[in-house]
Amino acid sequence: MADGALNVLLHAAGLVLVVLDFLVWVLTLGPVWMLQKTMTGVAEFARPVRKAKINGSGPDSDVWQATQAADAGRLLSSPHPEEGVYTIYQLLDRSFKRYEQSKAQGIRPLLSWKKEEGYRFPAKVFGPTQWRTYGEMGKLCKEFGAGLRALGLEPQPEGDFDSLTGKFKILMYEDTCADWQICAYGALTQNLVVATCYATLGTDAVIHAVNEGAVSALVCNRKAAEGLAKTASEMPSLEAIIYLDNLCTPDECKHRLTSTGNVKLLSMQDVLDMGKANPVEPSPPKPESVAVLMYTSGSTGTPKGVVLRHSHLVSFAASCVVQFGSLIYEGGEMFIGYLPLAHILAVSAELYFYSTGNCIGYADAKSLLAGPERCYPTGGLEEFKPTLMAGVPKVWETIKKGAEVKVEKSGPVVSFLFKLAMKVKKAAVRQNRYTPLFDLLVFKKFKSMLGGSMKFTLSGGGAISGEVQEWVRAAFSCPLVQGYGLTETCGGSTIQNPLDPSIGAVGTPLASVEITLHSEPELTDSAGKPYLCTDEDHFGEACCGRGEIWIKGLSVGSGYYKLPDKTAEDFDKDGWFHTGDIGLITPAGRVKIIDRKKNLVKLKGGEYVALEMINVTYNNADIINADAGGVCSFASHEIDRPVLLAQCKRKELLELAAKSGVTGKDGEELCRDPKVMAAVKATLDAAAKAGKLPSLMHATAVMPVLEPWTPDNGCLTATSKLVPKTIYNVHAKDLDILKPRAPHGISC
Repeated sequence: MADGALNVLLHAAGLVLVVLDFLVWVLTLGPVWMLQKTMTGVAEFARPVRKAKINGSGPDSDVWQATQAADAGRLLSSPHPEEGVYTIYQLLDRSFKRYEQSKAQGIRPLLSWKKEEGYRFPAKVFGPTQWRTYGEMGKLCKEFGAGLRALGLEPQPEGDFDSLTGKFKILMYEDTCADWQICAYGALTQNLVVATCYATLGTDAVIHAVNEGAVSALVCNRKAAEGLAKTASEMPSLEAIIYLDNLCTPDECKHRLTSTGNVKLLSMQDVLDMGKANPVEPSPPKPESVAVLMYTSGSTGTPKGVVLRHSHLVSFAASCVVQFGSLIYEGGEMFIGYLPLAHILAVSAELYFYSTGNCIGYADAKSLLAGPERCYPTGGLEEFKPTLMAGVPKVWETIKKGAEVKVEKSGPVVSFLFKLAMKVKKAAVRQNRYTPLFDLLVFKKFKSMLGGSMKFTLSGGGAISGEVQEWVRAAFSCPLVQGYGLTETCGGSTIQNPLDPSIGAVGTPLASVEITLHSEPELTDSAGKPYLCTDEDHFGEACCGRGEIWIKGLSVGSGYYKLPDKTAEDFDKDGWFHTGDIGLITPAGRVKIIDRKKNLVKLKGGEYVALEMINVTYNNADIINADAGGVCSFASHEIDRPVLLAQCKRKELLELAAKSGVTGKDGEELCRDPKVMAAVKATLDAAAKAGKLPSLMHATAVMPVLEPWTPDNGCLTATSKLVPKTIYNVHAKDLDILKPRAPHGISC
């Protein structure tokens, strides 16, 4: 009875709040603001400029360009062509001089670790933030570059990059920090090549990258330096290991590291001192010089090195200036740098911000917010108060879930008020309205979670659900836009305009590229219709074609290092990069991803997993019934790790069930028993380990299957190959059981 009365009271109060919110909106000239925003909205973001003959005997495909590029009659190559800026060196040198006294890098020195009772991991304790100006940053970059020259490195020679020899590469194997950029940009002042390697991949990945590229100098963290020095004999070209003190306490930095082998073990300060003692003028690179050799995460096997030249990254920065120009001002913004700089999204984003004279405050994913197992006294968001933040979908989903849990714990009144405010705010955002009363009562607190100064946020590295995108926009009172791209396209080929209120699109073509759709008559949607460049409808939504997304332009990379066959496969002779993603383009020029062509799927965190590799590895387990179809793995942007549907041999499965204490069951009842599922997973874990399957591809849950997949039921082709879409449809209920068992969320 009491609950019913409270419910009636809350709904009555809610109605009053909605009416008051609307009245305040009217009194504060909200209708005028809405009309102005609606009238200044962008009606067209991109348009076709020509046809491409890429479909054999089929109809030609439209080639789309951003309206800015189409109007200019050319793609953007530089943010400052009038100043002759076409290399990263020129772009940064401009900032170092133009913004000499402005803040460039915010650094939080780690003082100690705080272990708290009841918590497994210690929290970081930071000291006062230290700031570097652009003038100081430029000086350090030039000194570090000169120090590398003193170590014997030389500017890269001209010629075919795959065939070049010499001491002109450094490898970055360190987490994101301000000094990472000093080392990288310092190398570029001497026309050296910066290779990257994920700091989480381990020693084998480092050895591979060093040996493939004949790397001369390796930059890593102090804590990894001595271990890497012990493996130096496996890296014949390596002459120096340079260590950084990122996230090391003063006590941890007291002792000097020494090497017992032939490889020099130097601190970053040692190299800077060498540069001061042996000054060398910069060796400016050319636009066609290679800037970055970015190794992929290795989720599909051995990491591939993507070749990115100065011209590629500068043209990408130019396109961002155009795309964000209405919101981002030179010298007045704060970006929070925490994404891994081994990932192209972080490299390109930070280059754009440095090129516009803005400041980057450095943090890590676990210290964005303050608290146990995170950091003290403040989190990175509160400390730096960024105006823009980029993140993978998992970041935004974690923030959303964390906020909702806190709201639910606050009681029925707070929960009701929040849900009401969210419902009203979502509707208002779609209508270009604001909600003054709810912003004050509810969303002001949420906005402060991100520092209180956020202009807009960006989600990249994977598809984000429309629900999360709309929730973030409403809760934090700022746009959350999507971007789409790959390492091969400098991280971005489309980015949603911050003024575009649409949900579900991955953006519009950047002004440095052009996009077309290649017809895929052999690939079909769930209704059995092929993806064609002439399609005008996608399940009721108007479109200007569907097909594989092909990208061409000034910010598209040069291919894969020393992998000519793979380069020829993905980059055709006409310059089109074949993404493997199936998309559509709306009449306004928005791009939407609707399917995958390649058997390669991106997880929630932005990592790729190769389903075929997963299937092949797990098929080696004794319990798997390969004749009935074997293993069919499933992954998507909704989950963090893959799950498996596994055809099992009946006898072995019954025996395994009995050992687990499960008897008297068969069919679906047997397969869906949690104890049986766990036992099968344990068996398959051994196969994954034996097959050296990357940990990212290890299944987090397995559903045993006894009903065979056959050509007759559509689960196998005539040649006994898996038909994943059909299998997923047949086992939809099983996948609903498996998906929640995949780990979700991250600590941040």
